[in-house]
Amino acid sequence: MVQAIVFPQEEDAMPRIVAHVDMNAFFAAIEQNAHPEWKNEPIVVCVFSGRTLDSGVVSSASYDARKLGVRAGMPIVQAKQLCAKGHFVPVNHTLYGQISDQIFTRLFAYGDAVEMASIDEAYADLTQKTQGDYAHAERLMREFQQKIQKEFNLGCSVGIAPNKLLAKIASDFQKPNGFTIVKPESVQSFLDPLPVKSLLGIGPKTEQQLVEKNIHTIAQLRACGAGELVALFGAARGQYFFHASRGIDESPLETNYEKQQRSSIWTLQRDTQDWNELRALVREKALELWDETAAQGKFFTQISVVGVDIALKQMTRSTTLNVACVSSEQLFSEVEQLFQSLLSNAPLPLRRVGLRVGGFASPPKQKRLNEFFG
Repeated sequence: MVQAIVFPQEEDAMPRIVAHVDMNAFFAAIEQNAHPEWKNEPIVVCVFSGRTLDSGVVSSASYDARKLGVRAGMPIVQAKQLCAKGHFVPVNHTLYGQISDQIFTRLFAYGDAVEMASIDEAYADLTQKTQGDYAHAERLMREFQQKIQKEFNLGCSVGIAPNKLLAKIASDFQKPNGFTIVKPESVQSFLDPLPVKSLLGIGPKTEQQLVEKNIHTIAQLRACGAGELVALFGAARGQYFFHASRGIDESPLETNYEKQQRSSIWTLQRDTQDWNELRALVREKALELWDETAAQGKFFTQISVVGVDIALKQMTRSTTLNVACVSSEQLFSEVEQLFQSLLSNAPLPLRRVGLRVGGFASPPKQKRLNEFFG
């Protein structure tokens, strides 16, 4: 039998209120605004590799395209087979980033703190602003939702709940342009009927493991004992699933707005597993990344390399330095070792490769940073 968990709370403690804002088909919606003549027509935003007119992968798709089966990560060739009359456009991160900044800058006026989760989603803590009043929180966020629609002609979905975990699930609940409120007293009734994949951290592989044990809903997951979940998934994940299925999440908003990563990823002209073929290009990209960060006075302690093979499976290798990297040659030396490790275990040739650095610190003799990649 699972015992209920009760956290002691002061009688006059103010209820926590967190909102999650998720822009609807953000990239495709921006392209729709740029091309009003495409109204109600499928739009597919792509990362073109340059090898052929149709080589590359889908980055984002409008809801009209999604209805036809187009999904992010899908090869463009396959997307065009599903959506022959769609408009296929190249990704424009500069434009999307500019609009993202404009939208979420406005969110600061509505909350006590804001955390940017990605280019198209953010959390806002509304606790103090609303004095723990969910009705007030609803008024504020409906105003924000309408403001974004009016000023940018872009829709967003909003979730309001007692914590980040629940707010994120709530914003996903009624897309597009949804608005879902989960009050403390309705947490379990909201979560229980949802499929287990609704919880953050449960992807296809974990979902399959749960389905094999006849666990399909969050209610069924909640019925599992902590010991059973730890045995299945290990201590950290098992405990997380135990608490998440009960809607428990005490994680604070991360309000350090400075970008904590720099990355570069590119498509190869020819698929390969040979480091000798990659070395010159990777060195060039590593030096460019070094120049970018060093020019801003940024020195990093964490380095990762990324490879995407011809089956679109992603692999990574990472290292954390004791002190900040202090030269471009040191960066390339670390990158070379990581790529050699990755390639030695790559079952298929790579199609795309990339670099990522983070954990910014002061050089040298700075303690390593604990947080990396979120």
